[in-house]
Amino acid sequence: MALQPLKQPKFVPPRESIESWDTWKKGLNLLQRESEVGKDEMVVAQNLMLVGSGVPTKRWGSQDYFRAGVTGGGRLLHPVVQDSTGVIEILAMTDWGILTKKNGASYTALTGASWASGYDVCSTQLGGNVYLISQQKELVKYNFNTLTSFSTLSVPAGLSATPVSAASGFATWSWLVTAIGKVGETTQSNRFSLASLPQDLSGRDIRLTWTPVSATSGDLTGYNVYRGAIGRESWIGGTNPQTTSYIDTGGSGDPYLFPPTVNTTGGPKGKYIIRYQDRLVIAGIPNDPTKVLISGRYPDHEKFDGFYGGGYTLIEPDSGEAITGLATYYQSSTNTQTIIVFKERSVWELRLGTIDVDGFGILSTAYRLLTVSQGCSSHYSIVAVENDIMFANRKGIYVLRYQPQLINVINANEMSAKIRTFFEQLSDTDLTTATAAYIDKKYVLSFRESKKTIIFDRERLSFMGPWITPFGIARWAKYVDSAGTEHWMAIDSSDQMVTAFNKNYQDDKGDVILTSFKSRKADFGDWTLFKTLNEVFMNFRAVVGKVDVNIYIEDRTGRTVTAKSFTVTASTSEGSSGIGVHQLGDIPLGLTSGSAVSSTDEVPRKAFIYKPARYMQIEIRTTNRTDNYELLGVKAVAIPQARGNNPSFWNVS
Repeated sequence: MALQPLKQPKFVPPRESIESWDTWKKGLNLLQRESEVGKDEMVVAQNLMLVGSGVPTKRWGSQDYFRAGVTGGGRLLHPVVQDSTGVIEILAMTDWGILTKKNGASYTALTGASWASGYDVCSTQLGGNVYLISQQKELVKYNFNTLTSFSTLSVPAGLSATPVSAASGFATWSWLVTAIGKVGETTQSNRFSLASLPQDLSGRDIRLTWTPVSATSGDLTGYNVYRGAIGRESWIGGTNPQTTSYIDTGGSGDPYLFPPTVNTTGGPKGKYIIRYQDRLVIAGIPNDPTKVLISGRYPDHEKFDGFYGGGYTLIEPDSGEAITGLATYYQSSTNTQTIIVFKERSVWELRLGTIDVDGFGILSTAYRLLTVSQGCSSHYSIVAVENDIMFANRKGIYVLRYQPQLINVINANEMSAKIRTFFEQLSDTDLTTATAAYIDKKYVLSFRESKKTIIFDRERLSFMGPWITPFGIARWAKYVDSAGTEHWMAIDSSDQMVTAFNKNYQDDKGDVILTSFKSRKADFGDWTLFKTLNEVFMNFRAVVGKVDVNIYIEDRTGRTVTAKSFTVTASTSEGSSGIGVHQLGDIPLGLTSGSAVSSTDEVPRKAFIYKPARYMQIEIRTTNRTDNYELLGVKAVAIPQARGNNPSFWNVS
């Protein structure tokens, strides 16, 4: 048999598998396994933020701005502007209990009132004044000069009622009188009742008289009169402070406005105060956890009684769920603004209106449930973010927004599913004292006990962090100075300092900001195959100091090991050489305080690996004060191995 020449088979090299990342715009993902997150996500983003198209870089640094008090941590931070002069004052308070304003690097203490140590104070500005409230002290006013408290009035006495016109029947009617102060109303006077009266008092005049209340001129602003069945008296009218009599003509009055249960003429107490158009709104009232107290309209915004257009409403009273926050929300579609009332497990919308009662414009309220699936755990986490409201609760971060496709419904939805595990690790103190601000298009949410901050980047719709600071943050605030520069600041929860944050600060008050980035675990499209990881390309920009890089792989034993470690540096090294920053006598002997030099050009790097791996993961760390970088992209090249090369311990019998 003749021999036949054999044809040499053509060699076909294995096709390369490539993992390529050029953006991390979707930010941090803690919900999924490290091998399940997307290519544009990361599994660690400590002390990082995103710039550009989704490029990780080091967060802002911080420096001391001014001292806010003598002792304790922060309880209040509020920049205010005096309309008449345009003067900006930054008000602050620590556990010291004295309100202060910024004066250079220190403070000026404001006199006229003080607060109990260890409690938060809430504030808002309206009508050229700043109003401050807490559960331990009545409302206080600051007029950009001094602090003013309000006088508490005594309860009216000696009420009597006499029929003016003849009337008879089988009903018993009862009357009460209260005194009105500058900001509030007393509790009820003695009750006076008359029997054998008609069920309908229309046209049957009853004359009421009472003993005048002793008060300093201007402190007493009038009286309110209530009538109804015994124990169910509601508002029917009022008088001026000089008049201690009233003719009840039998009008219907306001059937929902009842006498106060607490004397608020010295000012109401409460946890929360906000401005709603030209009114003040207060909640968190001691012993009345579901009450919302509403003032009259400017210039009667300091008065909360019905005679001046104020009033109150109870949001689902005695439901076992206290009010935990207040906000205002604007609906562009209907050009209306409403009050949003937050509870621990629900959110409500409160609308205000007026009804006419005998020539008086009496406040009317109506509320409706928006959601019962979640609520808010901290009033200070509630922040307006563009056209939405963002807030935090025990499960995460939610957004309240108008959804026209749902027939003009304001709806609340969770935003933070990808970082839900972060919230599960927080303490109750962190969750109930969380504070937030909307800064540089970012919702910045801080937790004072853990000293951590989480970021929602609205431009990229992604989360980053946590930012870890050496101090806890009790309140955030921002303001724009006369030169048009926006300042971002926070008052510390563990000391008396107000801290300024800025993109140009390289550390936290001298402490190094340690950054850590970690990519997803990449399997090159097939988790069942091992690959020979050949090369890893990385592209950096704006490198400052040195950047440490680790390339991890899962080897054939199933362990995660370091395949390569290297350092990326700028073209010019950090600082200047010298003995130190101090002097010997009067002669400086060297300078080591110079700033690190940034490489503005791209800094590409190539790592040779040539090791078998099932997964690959990139870690980047910085450990020095001025270290920084921007990560533009990563590309890894691998050659898939045959399935027969899989480890034998994978096999089952």
